[in-house]
Amino acid sequence: MSRFLLPAAAVFAVLGAIALLAMPKDEGAGLLHVSIAAEPLFEIGPLTVTNSMVGAVLASAILLVAAWAFVRRPELIPSRMQSLIEWPIEWISGIVEGSTSRWKGYVALVAGLFLMILVANWIGLLPGVGTVGIIEHHEGEELLVPFVRAAGADLNFTLGLAVISFVVFVWWGIRINGVRGYLLELVGEPRYMAPLMFPIHTISELSRLVSLSMRLFGNVFAGEVLIGTMLALTTAAVFVLPLAFFVPAIFLGLELLFGAVQALVFALLTMTYITMAIAEHEDGHGEEHETNGSAQLTDTHEPATA
Repeated sequence: MSRFLLPAAAVFAVLGAIALLAMPKDEGAGLLHVSIAAEPLFEIGPLTVTNSMVGAVLASAILLVAAWAFVRRPELIPSRMQSLIEWPIEWISGIVEGSTSRWKGYVALVAGLFLMILVANWIGLLPGVGTVGIIEHHEGEELLVPFVRAAGADLNFTLGLAVISFVVFVWWGIRINGVRGYLLELVGEPRYMAPLMFPIHTISELSRLVSLSMRLFGNVFAGEVLIGTMLALTTAAVFVLPLAFFVPAIFLGLELLFGAVQALVFALLTMTYITMAIAEHEDGHGEEHETNGSAQLTDTHEPATA
């Protein structure tokens, strides 16, 4: 797969550079403006639709079409398209399968998070995403508001995914240990240290929510700024240095890789948090089962010895 990254990135770079060259020179200043918050496009009643929401909807649509194509005519000997769809799912499932004996209960969530973040990140690298939009005047400056933006560059998107992960691994902790057992885990040992340890453990739990959302947001947003800057700088020198068309290909290739890595990190961290909620219970249950089994084996052989 890695052999296709740089050629694909080179194509994206050339198309992106051509798109930038086609724009009037007086609009070039807006290209380097990257807003931290997603820009609103239009409103549907009380709902404000932003450009990052468009990116998230596109990613969802691509996954839905892929799922429809997969279940429409599954073949025993898969075609290239079916193999392309099956490979990441089987790969993630193989990783999750080795976590706990209850892996079937959360493998769909982990695989879904990985695919959603992966597609959303890679959509942000397509030509025109983040560079084609409308010009708005703000405080005497012309700013470009793109029609589509990478969903991960919006903190609302990453925080929403982090909330889903947080709720799921807390639910697994309560399901395995019960409400009382989960609270006792937060209290910690020894019990007389509870006034100090309970706030620390609670903050530690909530910090997972922050780390999941901010890590993904920071990396995607930084990549968006880097790509936009490199495209603007190299396009300005394209008539002097023809190779400037292909300079952004290096950064786009890296962003393709980093987009996959960030999706994998988010999914595996979610799996790790769920595994931590389950593993302690399974270890204790396994030791108890082994002890009971040994006792039962001893009782079974005692009459024979007598």
